[in-house]
Amino acid sequence: MEEQEVRLRDFIDAVSEGDRAALEHLYKITGAKLYGVVLRILRKPALAELALPEAYLRIWRDAVNYDPAVLDAHSWIVMHARRAALDLARERASLVHADPQEAPEQPAEPDEAEAGHEVSDQLKQLLACMATLSPDPRLMLLLAYYDGWSRRELAIEFDAPPATIRTWMLRGLEQIRECTEQ
Repeated sequence: MEEQEVRLRDFIDAVSEGDRAALEHLYKITGAKLYGVVLRILRKPALAELALPEAYLRIWRDAVNYDPAVLDAHSWIVMHARRAALDLARERASLVHADPQEAPEQPAEPDEAEAGHEVSDQLKQLLACMATLSPDPRLMLLLAYYDGWSRRELAIEFDAPPATIRTWMLRGLEQIRECTEQ
């Protein structure tokens, strides 16, 4: 077992016993990584700064339930950061879209200077089609294809069996295909 993994596991064990110093050490060795995780999901530093403390609060509360037989320490910690970021994103989206009848906003086009290249018409069409999906399927597809999440990870995140996740993703892909063909 890798030394870093053993170290993380030891800190989680100490946190599960209420050791605040262990949580501080865990923050020191994982804070930058988890900030990157939440920033990648939320895309705004201010939001990432809100999600990060929530991630560590979740780690603090859930450390007693950590089982290394189910998930390695690094993945377990990252899972809590992702959940904190996704919950914040959902919360903010529900505040913005209080009326479920409202159509979702079209995604903002990336700043071409920032992206370093022009956005193709195909990409614009794909983004517009993604915006027509409901939030959970859209998020599932983004996590799977952009962040490389497995169906098992998605099943944990969305509290659904992997077979159901597969069905939802296939439906979402089918909607995108139909939309892009129009």
